[in-house]
Amino acid sequence: MRLRCRLFLLLGLATAPLLAGCGADAPSPAEPATSLPVPSAEVPADPKRAVLDASRRFAALHSFHAEMRLHGARPGQVVRSAMDYVAPDRYRLDTPAGVQTIIGDTFFLQAEGRLQQIPVPAGMLEQWRSPLPPEAALETLQVHDGGPADIDGTATRLYRVDGPEGSGETLQYWISAEGLPVQVQRDGFNKDQPYRILLRYSRMNDPRLQVPMP
Repeated sequence: MRLRCRLFLLLGLATAPLLAGCGADAPSPAEPATSLPVPSAEVPADPKRAVLDASRRFAALHSFHAEMRLHGARPGQVVRSAMDYVAPDRYRLDTPAGVQTIIGDTFFLQAEGRLQQIPVPAGMLEQWRSPLPPEAALETLQVHDGGPADIDGTATRLYRVDGPEGSGETLQYWISAEGLPVQVQRDGFNKDQPYRILLRYSRMNDPRLQVPMP
């Protein structure tokens, strides 16, 4: 029972920043990346379409690395974690609880000098594949074009998505010239306490990124 509880803690920590659909269902399978042309240098006419296309491109990636910072779990505390993804189903989680691996529907839990295999709950991993809301959610939300923005020397365009009325939630996406999210920020409240989750993405489609069997 203790090991199974730890599994859900690890999965919950890694999943929290990716639940950016404002309560919507997980996104449907992504279209092939080749079906979406690279954005032009012109300002997108439809901010919602720009965010949706970025979500589909991201979901079609073969691999990526994600760094996460969670502010507000406890007063003054910042929780850091990271994840490597390699298609179609390999994840390496680096959390305060340790480094763990998920391959397919199996969680390889390393604890107390032992390696155990635990089934992953159905549908849990789908939300890790895209940090942006699906089309159904965007239809009911306000998306604003914040204009050009620089992220550590990378030219991006900032988009802000306001959560459902009364939720107090705001999502911000910094999308590169290639139409991929470089950074995602989510601000909201948990039991009346403010929090902020910041995700930074890198090594997209890097063939050197690997998630070996533990």
